[in-house]
Amino acid sequence: MSKINILISVVIGSFIGALFGVLYAPEKGEKTRKQISKKSDEYSDLVKAEFDDFVKTMRKKYESALDDTEKIITKGKSKAEDLRNEVKKALK
Repeated sequence: MSKINILISVVIGSFIGALFGVLYAPEKGEKTRKQISKKSDEYSDLVKAEFDDFVKTMRKKYESALDDTEKIITKGKSKAEDLRNEVKKALK
């Protein structure tokens, strides 16, 4: 399961859990609201951490792809230069 799917699942699950928590709470409203606030802060921190991990992973993949592309371009330029030199020698 991809991280984005996990992130979406956590957000939806948090919302549904909070909703059922309010509907079936045996505590007073104020205490229930504090508990929901605390849990939503915990889930918010979890979502932020997962999103940060996702961004870091994507950044690493982007940088790796960029490095690979630069290597391929450099290698291609080198081969083109070698070929050009060979053609020049053959034409002399």
